[in-house]
Amino acid sequence: GFDSLCCSSTVLEVIEEKERAALILDRSPFYAEMGGQVGDVGRLLIGEAEWAITDTQKIGDAFLHFIKGKNTPEQGSKVQLQVDIANRTATQRHHTATHLFHWALHEVTSLDASQRGSYVGPDKLTFDFNSQALSSDKLKSIEKLVNQRILDNTLVSWTELPQKDISGRDDIMQFFDDKYGEMVRVVQIGGEAGALNGYSMELCGGTHTRATGEIGFFRIISESAIAAGVRRIEAITGLVAAE
Repeated sequence: GFDSLCCSSTVLEVIEEKERAALILDRSPFYAEMGGQVGDVGRLLIGEAEWAITDTQKIGDAFLHFIKGKNTPEQGSKVQLQVDIANRTATQRHHTATHLFHWALHEVTSLDASQRGSYVGPDKLTFDFNSQALSSDKLKSIEKLVNQRILDNTLVSWTELPQKDISGRDDIMQFFDDKYGEMVRVVQIGGEAGALNGYSMELCGGTHTRATGEIGFFRIISESAIAAGVRRIEAITGLVAAE
């Protein structure tokens, strides 16, 4: 789903779960919810028949595409898949903006402000981190830094490589509570593609814009406490953020 938003596929298995049906397909451009990013939505077609794909989830090694519509496609059916482009694009803007916020947070405060969780969707982003309350001046400084980088229209790129090759690098954000496989994906902002020399670099499996300028505009709409010593910012991007 990183390079294509549509494809043909075959239904491998049909799963009835409570009042919902889900399909396992032999290939798919749909991103399944993980790493804080919501799953893709879109359409599934067989000829003129159409179903809405309302969510995509990864359960174990299986990718489940939850569908809504009359009847249910049968196992072995040949289908066409189409990711909702507007939904994916909005989500990507928020995901790349999350990385920019993380970088700017460290620039304005310190590296001790570490991530504790996040939500990345088409409607907004949230970012949880351990810190004291941020002053309005610090929030404005973070917001300004992010928007400066957006205006720079910096390259956003990603590279897959063995985890052992970057395990000792302090300049690449790695969350040690997470379990990584032998191969990992580094998303970097700035620098040269594949060179691992960006100003923001994180292990991440999510979808992103190709350049920071695609984000458009970034605005923090709230900052609050969610637990002792843990803060949450909520932010929006694109045209909604400019309103």
